Amino acid sequence: NIVYVFLILIGLGIVYLNRTFVQDTSVFYGFAENKETEINLDHDVLIERVHVTDGQFVSKGTLLLEVSEPAVGLKLNDVGTDLEALTLKNRTRKLEIEHKIKALEAEKRAKTGETEARIEAAKKEHEFNKSLVKDLPSLSAEMQNGQASPLDIQIEKWRRTLALELEPIEVELRRLRAELSEVTAALEVERKRLQFEQDYYQREAEKQFIVAPADGLIGNVRCKEGEHISKFNTLISFYQRNPTIVKGYVHESLIVHVRVGDTVEVSSSLHPNLTEPGIITGLGFRIVEIPERLRKRPDFKTYGREVLIQIPSRNPFLQKEKVILRLLRTEGLPPKPLLPYLNEQHSATGPAKGAVQIHQ
Repeated sequence: NIVYVFLILIGLGIVYLNRTFVQDTSVFYGFAENKETEINLDHDVLIERVHVTDGQFVSKGTLLLEVSEPAVGLKLNDVGTDLEALTLKNRTRKLEIEHKIKALEAEKRAKTGETEARIEAAKKEHEFNKSLVKDLPSLSAEMQNGQASPLDIQIEKWRRTLALELEPIEVELRRLRAELSEVTAALEVERKRLQFEQDYYQREAEKQFIVAPADGLIGNVRCKEGEHISKFNTLISFYQRNPTIVKGYVHESLIVHVRVGDTVEVSSSLHPNLTEPGIITGLGFRIVEIPERLRKRPDFKTYGREVLIQIPSRNPFLQKEKVILRLLRTEGLPPKPLLPYLNEQHSATGPAKGAVQIHQ
């Protein structure tokens, strides 16, 4: 009976230790980190002016650098010159064609007017002659017998002659109007192309004023006034004012099961009353060496899985500040046996007991 009681007590003790261990492994440590942004450009530039210094706090939109790119200025001038030349060419060509059209239209009006004036004069002369012979019955009857008069025949002849004279003019007018439309369309296409290039280089020129992308701290100013910087070389390193991520390493032998989307409570190791919520946003896909600073026993190498946790940008933590992390979602996690963990504590590379540590 004593043996049974002893075994029951041992079992209860193991259960208690296992629960305590499971609870402990839901608490781990880490470091808050600021997000670093490296500001660079995709073309070579000359630094004209530097407006900030290392460690300076700046607000979003603050002017950081003034730079110039001689190539952009030259291209902008070239495009502007080409655009002006094209505009002048367009105006000159259109005026030339329009002048020809107006000349032909004037010639058309002149020929038409000349023919109409001749017809009108002939009609008046005919009416005058009719008035002279209206008292002579024989002549009056002859002029009113319904047959085509010589005047009508002459007028028809004049109109046919006018039509023949106007036909080549009409053909040329149609050709010139079509040419005017084609020239206008072609020049408009070229003008739009040059305008697009001008707008592009203008935007490139506007990029020469580099401003802060958000509220934050200047890390390092890696350029100086008068210096030529090659494309994609870092000009300024920029940090957000407050840490936004926590990076950690879950020891490979611990039984804490974390998943992307799990929530954690982040609190300062020096001021536990300062807390912020966090969300696990990423897990490493391989086992890596835990940094020495994060080991329980720095003289022994330990290995684990990387964990990334996102925290709100407005928080009380400092960069590299050590924080305590408590995993809030622990229900439904399958527990692992305690014995393998206890055995590992006696190995040469035994991990820190009951803790997951984080570092960036």
